[in-house]
Amino acid sequence: MLTLKWYGHAMWSLITENFHIILDPYANIGYEMPKELTADIVISSHEHFDHNNFKLILPNFQKISQIGTYQLTHCKVKMIEASHGRVNEKNLGDTYLIHITFDGVTLLHCGDLGVVLNEDLLKEIGEVDILFIPVGGHFTINAEKAKEVIELLTPKFVFPMHYKTEKSTIDFIETIEPFAELYPNMEKINSNIFEISKEDLNKETQRILQLNYES
Repeated sequence: MLTLKWYGHAMWSLITENFHIILDPYANIGYEMPKELTADIVISSHEHFDHNNFKLILPNFQKISQIGTYQLTHCKVKMIEASHGRVNEKNLGDTYLIHITFDGVTLLHCGDLGVVLNEDLLKEIGEVDILFIPVGGHFTINAEKAKEVIELLTPKFVFPMHYKTEKSTIDFIETIEPFAELYPNMEKINSNIFEISKEDLNKETQRILQLNYES
């Protein structure tokens, strides 16, 4: 069983009986700041304040923020370089795709992905069961490009992230609405926690799920 928890923006917890991983911890961007957080591993997709606030988590944990493959006790983490994109002709640099495998399950957290994945990246990523993808645009891909990525990767579970909410103080990004229009059957979960079992992953249908950043 995998338990997911969304804190808002691009920050997630991944919890199994063997590990607790936190992805892209944010600084103060409007959401309630979690307190007394602990984890075994904390991973940041890139060095922007809304993705790399390692101080939010109590020591001691393993920190991952650089390109490479990390073979850990209960999982493997691969940090894959991709483009953050451009805003007003300014190159935003790179972001890492966070690729995690454990017990035959593959997750991909796309960080601040700013472009549609090319053939080389698709080969490096391989199959994906669970996808966390930005949809808000401006600093990342928008809803339409996120749909392209989803169609290329064909994951079983898709969780949109990095979009404007009532709490978020990040300017310029879109709300979830453009993405919701593309996926009218998207499930709205009235919780910030969602559980996925091996049986769920064996089903043929794809599920698009919008979690609530508040419990």
